[in-house]
Amino acid sequence: MADENDGGSLGWTVAKGGLILLGGLIVLGVVLNLVGPLALVAAVAGAGYLGYRLFGATHKKAIEGGSRKALRSGDGSSDDFARRMAELDAIEKKLDAQIKDR
Repeated sequence: MADENDGGSLGWTVAKGGLILLGGLIVLGVVLNLVGPLALVAAVAGAGYLGYRLFGATHKKAIEGGSRKALRSGDGSSDDFARRMAELDAIEKKLDAQIKDR
């Protein structure tokens, strides 16, 4: 009887080990199927970022400002603004007068 129990437990241990190994391989396959495309996307994104940093315009300004004539003072722009506002006020008064006449 002792021989039968030892033989049976050895077979059961081998069967359990095989099932565990098979389950581990299945899990590994599922994980690799999920991570594989993500690893490919990550590799492409990393290569793109490195290319941008190496060959991109990192030393240039992202947005180069144009002339700031409207914000400058001392060059007559405030006089120009005042003149334009006076013209608009005159036009507004003229339109108000025309509306009142009708």
